[in-house]
Amino acid sequence: MGVTRVFFATDTHGSNVCFRKFINAGKFYEAQVIILGGDITGKKVIPFVRQSDGSFKINHLDREHVVKEGEQLEAFKRNIIDMGYYPYMTDPEELEALAGDSAAQDAIFTRLMKERIRESLQFAEERLEGTNIRCYVQPGNDDEFYIDELFDHGTNALNPEGKVIQIDESYTMISTGYGNITPWRCPRDVPEEQLEAIIDSMAGQVKDFEHCIFNFHCPPRDTVLDQAPQLDDQMRPTLELGGKPHMVPVGSHAVRQAIDKYQPRLGLHGHIHESRGTQKLGRTVCLNPGSEYGEGVLRGVIVDIEKKGIKSVTFTSG
Repeated sequence: MGVTRVFFATDTHGSNVCFRKFINAGKFYEAQVIILGGDITGKKVIPFVRQSDGSFKINHLDREHVVKEGEQLEAFKRNIIDMGYYPYMTDPEELEALAGDSAAQDAIFTRLMKERIRESLQFAEERLEGTNIRCYVQPGNDDEFYIDELFDHGTNALNPEGKVIQIDESYTMISTGYGNITPWRCPRDVPEEQLEAIIDSMAGQVKDFEHCIFNFHCPPRDTVLDQAPQLDDQMRPTLELGGKPHMVPVGSHAVRQAIDKYQPRLGLHGHIHESRGTQKLGRTVCLNPGSEYGEGVLRGVIVDIEKKGIKSVTFTSG
């Protein structure tokens, strides 16, 4: 057996341009396997409010924008979509009605989120058809459970959650997008004990950890991969002298314990966007490529693996 090239990225958060870059990365980097490690949906709906003169008013990034229908409007929509948000065309009357109807707001958000995922998966199916590139797209702790069913009918972009997958002749992979509890109480945040049980259930099916990849969205605790700004009671970053954010470990104890216990060859992680880097824990090389989805930049990492171990690791950005 020769070398298998794996391309890994994570935390695209609904960014259309980043997802498309991910799908195209297999061919571009000559990878046999591409893995998207979680948090694939966006966070916010942006109303495009039609005005009486036919223009649209948009509040975005604490600024009010007024754009004309036509090329200007379409360009603004593309920018919003590439940043991971969901544009919603509306009018002042509907916007006023929605302001007091949280159920209607949730329904719109759900519909737009599902539409984006369907479009992304359809793009993946079309681009990967006939390429022999194996693609795995995993929901993360930020992603609602109702998107899981959207993977059911695909053949070229598979959800690896909870499965033991044969990557090549030597390597298997186990995956989970669940994470430890965060201040935001995300859909797949669970207590550490539950996360430990999820991991152990998959690990119990692995026969050879020396040739195993742990694709866990949440990084191991107390590493260079899990450093994030400490938040105060108002969810604002606390600052050190000089104005720099005070960084603290926020990764998972259960993930760290599993890596220390089972010693897989490779750990693929995300979740903490600002903690791009490499950490070796015993035999295990753990990686977090970080994320800049809001700027339309796909951060990733290429890993060449062979039977005797990891041949090379190369971080990418583009």
